[in-house]
Amino acid sequence: MSDPAADAERLIHCFDPDATLVEGAYESLIISPRWGRLRRQHPLLATSPRTHGAPAAWEAARQNLLTCRDRSVQLALATYQHPVRVTIRVPFDVLQDPQFDLHQHCHALLDRHGAEKNGVILRREALWIRTLLPDAEGLARFEFSNTFLLPITSEAMLAESKTLW
Repeated sequence: MSDPAADAERLIHCFDPDATLVEGAYESLIISPRWGRLRRQHPLLATSPRTHGAPAAWEAARQNLLTCRDRSVQLALATYQHPVRVTIRVPFDVLQDPQFDLHQHCHALLDRHGAEKNGVILRREALWIRTLLPDAEGLARFEFSNTFLLPITSEAMLAESKTLW
């Protein structure tokens, strides 16, 4: 299974490679220069009590990023989204095995496909699975998909910053 805090940190670094965690005496802060440039405001992406640890700060940053209503941030996310769609064939005896978890299997395959492009799943819960007709050999077929955020390059960030001002 995936670690939500690690996924959140990877997602924030895909959005802004310069994002950093700053731990103060009482709170943990996630600072993102790109977040600040896009919104034309301060670069503070998220804050959480230090007692909750760094994972809570990264998860708060992920939540703030994905729920942001600022049009510039939404456009930046949409620009680097990449849908990954996969079709697999599975023998029926594998499907009947109580140890086999189709949902987990699909997530693992998508993670591998996304890793090829260094992408991170935007919303793990958005996975969809569709059953297709069996193939000619009698194997069950499934199609599934999710959307990944691809990392922004430094050249793209420079070009983006020139268009904002």
